[in-house]
Amino acid sequence: MHPIGWAVVLLYAGAVLFIGWLTSRKQSGTDEYFRGSRRLPWWALGISIIATAFSAASLLGGPGEGYGHGFLWLQLQIGDLIGYLLVCTFFLPLFARLDLTTAYEYLERRFDAKTRSLASLYFLLFVVVRLGALLYGAALVVSEVSHLSLAVSIAIVGVVAVLYTVAGGLAAVVWTDVLQFAMVLLGIGATLFVASRQVEGGFDSIVATAKAGGRWVLFDLSWNPQSIRALPTAILAYGMLAFAVAGTNQQSVQRYLACADVRAARRAALLAWGTGCIGVAGTLLLGVFLYAFYQAAPGHLPAEVLPDRILPIFIANELPPAVAGLLAAAIFAAAMSSCDSAMHSFSTCLVVDFYRRYFRRNEPEVHYLRVARLLVVCSGLIGIGSAFYVAGKAQTLLTFLATYTSYFVGPVLGLFMLGLWSPRANGTGAFWGACAAAGLLLGVTRFGPWTIPGIWFSAITAPLTFAFGTLLSVWVRARARAGGASAVVESSALAS
Repeated sequence: MHPIGWAVVLLYAGAVLFIGWLTSRKQSGTDEYFRGSRRLPWWALGISIIATAFSAASLLGGPGEGYGHGFLWLQLQIGDLIGYLLVCTFFLPLFARLDLTTAYEYLERRFDAKTRSLASLYFLLFVVVRLGALLYGAALVVSEVSHLSLAVSIAIVGVVAVLYTVAGGLAAVVWTDVLQFAMVLLGIGATLFVASRQVEGGFDSIVATAKAGGRWVLFDLSWNPQSIRALPTAILAYGMLAFAVAGTNQQSVQRYLACADVRAARRAALLAWGTGCIGVAGTLLLGVFLYAFYQAAPGHLPAEVLPDRILPIFIANELPPAVAGLLAAAIFAAAMSSCDSAMHSFSTCLVVDFYRRYFRRNEPEVHYLRVARLLVVCSGLIGIGSAFYVAGKAQTLLTFLATYTSYFVGPVLGLFMLGLWSPRANGTGAFWGACAAAGLLLGVTRFGPWTIPGIWFSAITAPLTFAFGTLLSVWVRARARAGGASAVVESSALAS
């Protein structure tokens, strides 16, 4: 990349580190570090929610998806809206009323400590998988534009993300997310403008080429559960996945808990969906533009290139230096805004749900703050290891995330559904119901004769957790009553 491009990237990196240093000076305890003392504006929290979800995987995978399939991925935003509306209706009033730090504290109040710990553990596994994909996505770009090895690039991205996350806490995460998402939109817009000017005939020619190649179709109404790009799958399967991620995932819930009240939390959630729609549409449109560009210049793209590498190749070879730097910075921004949130929420759950809950209950706030920062560093190291695992998988980033993260979020959603809508549910039934649902899915997908697309995992395990948890709770209560009756009979016999 040209020195001008590197100057843009370094300027952005300096701004992010400055925000982390600035916010770190205001911290006096864990409430500021974990929740920003509930003083952050709802619009910033809303942008932070979508910036967390809109990762480097989105900014690389979106153009690759648009290049290969056009706008069909945009259908998933319908399922996303359904998920957010369900969260606004059922979960946000609950979170505001209970004044939580992590989402999973509710499960201990409703059930017991082991159920809370199980849900938090599922979330931590979700973070490890997702963080690996996020670091790998950003490292792809670093490797492409700098000619560094992929391993070195993964390490660089991981270290930068750790530095400002460990310093600033939630306030640093939120304000850098706002900056980063602005960079993403600016980078997409500038690249769309340049790409359209490099195709002879401009926008009209791009549309004609996209239509001829089947890249200008918005909806696929066929019933095809195997396809993530069919509308029924987008509504049913992705809607349930969005409900789980937006409603029970600590990365999202942490933003709701930082809002001043329920109304502000709902505004933040709906703003997150709206800005997310704009971002997804922009990346898909960019992919369609790249399709038209490379159709006109087929020799500029290597044969059999992976979809996630199309945009980095375009950045490195076709863009003017300043625009290349801007888009590279935007991809780094997308990666950082997701990595920082993942590491911060990872640290929050470990401190609140495990360390303070089981090991050190009554330490001063400064002690928990030091532990939280140490765990951010640990999460970064774990994420770097996970990124090497993702690099060995022959899947696009979007498909990888939709498949592997769905293993963990469905059972957690099922636990929250049990807590809200199954009055008979108890801790033992909920705990083993979630274990049974996850174990059954893992057994079927790994050893069974059926092929289940990953997008459906949450839609399967959440209802299974609810059903198993309810039935097991009824059985446990029946056993307890039977045991009590037997004890009364035995006591009477001994007395006589």
